[in-house]
Amino acid sequence: MKKIFGIFVSIIFYLSFINMTIACEFLKEQIGTSISNLTEKYDLLDDPSDEDSQDLTLVKEYDSMSLCDDLELDNATIKVFVREGKIIGNEVEGKKGEAKMRKIFEFARNKLGYTTEEVLNDDWVGGISLSSVVEKVTYGVVESTQGNYEMLIITNPDLKQFMSGPDVKMVR
Repeated sequence: MKKIFGIFVSIIFYLSFINMTIACEFLKEQIGTSISNLTEKYDLLDDPSDEDSQDLTLVKEYDSMSLCDDLELDNATIKVFVREGKIIGNEVEGKKGEAKMRKIFEFARNKLGYTTEEVLNDDWVGGISLSSVVEKVTYGVVESTQGNYEMLIITNPDLKQFMSGPDVKMVR
């Protein structure tokens, strides 16, 4: 009986560990992937594209828990940037006033594997590049009157230019 209980506990522990390590597969998706392929994989992800949006970058905002099941992102939002039917970038924005907790920074390090040599103290505000072979990853803490908040931007170096400017349109 003890042997069966031990095996049962081991299986539960193993499944919990697997769930922790793959908690946000969406943010690991390759930049440039067709949005239609990803809408099949992620139930709550929408394709904002239409015929009138060929020269626009469309941005759709999601509660992070609708795309990622990770407690480090529990109060965050994820903006998905789509251009010409492909994801060109993702932006994770933390809750205002929670920057000192460094939840998004720890998530980027522990779950996505992005690193930096920078030492960030509690009062640090600014932006830094995080190491990545393929993507351009920027982490920052933004100063706000409502409290500082974290941001993580994941894109391709060639596509970053399409994530801001007059050709960017938020969709609902």
